[in-house]
Amino acid sequence: MNIRKAIFLVLFLPVLGMMSYIGWNLTREHTLPEWELTLAPVNASSAKILDEVFRKLDYHWPLAVDAEVPPIMVDPLPEDLGEVTAVKLKKSLFFRALLPMVLAENAKLNEQRRFLLALFARNELPRAGSEKHQWLEEQLVHYRIKGDINDEVTRAELARRLDEIPVALVLAQAANESAWGSSRFARDAKNLFGEWTYKKGEGLIPNERAEGESHSVRIFPTLRDSVKSYMNNINSGHAYEALRVMREEMRNKQRPLEALKLAGGLLRYSERGEAYVEEIKKMIRSNRLNMLREVTLNLDRDA
Repeated sequence: MNIRKAIFLVLFLPVLGMMSYIGWNLTREHTLPEWELTLAPVNASSAKILDEVFRKLDYHWPLAVDAEVPPIMVDPLPEDLGEVTAVKLKKSLFFRALLPMVLAENAKLNEQRRFLLALFARNELPRAGSEKHQWLEEQLVHYRIKGDINDEVTRAELARRLDEIPVALVLAQAANESAWGSSRFARDAKNLFGEWTYKKGEGLIPNERAEGESHSVRIFPTLRDSVKSYMNNINSGHAYEALRVMREEMRNKQRPLEALKLAGGLLRYSERGEAYVEEIKKMIRSNRLNMLREVTLNLDRDA
């Protein structure tokens, strides 16, 4: 992609679907807000070009604690990213490419969560058949919850699952699972988190798949779709219930979501168990990813 064109897209393309949340008034009717944040596409054919695009956008690494990140979507990752010999540069390119997508999806989850809690705080839930009631029912399906939305236990479980995942945790797992964006599955399937599928013809067969196994690695249309799927997996998969319980406890105590502690809920993400968890924690620490806790997307239309 031409660098000048990339700058134009980021600085002048309106960010469609920008969320309008200021604060839900719990005593009034709510309309369903627009959830999606549109990110300006950037398709850099090489790591060098991607670095130049980031420089033009004043998007450097490491970021300041309160930095505002440009609302861009790098897709696909440069083919030669794995060939970058300067380790710090390769890491920074990967983190900066993925970060806006992670922030956008977390912003969406936070907006939906606030809306959900506002609905639950009302004296009664939306009437059956209404747009808001239909949305609630769709969330039960999306987060794989069996139950009646009018039941307090069901509502509590939905609130436990519909929540953000710390940026530090997402970036560390993406880097680990995709070999910093250079793995075959990251390149050919846009799969950053090693997610599997058992549907025939819908994935890439791992070269090291054992005889008798039938799983494939999922193929995603975009890298952002991979991020969305990963977040839904963490928020709905039975294997990560412990992580969600820990996150809920942090919420109840009004504490920030701590990626290092939540990483302990990933024991079943890999067959390596505790060794995998420790590796993710080490990546968070060594790359100072917890410093990204307050980083946000720059959604200023007049930028």
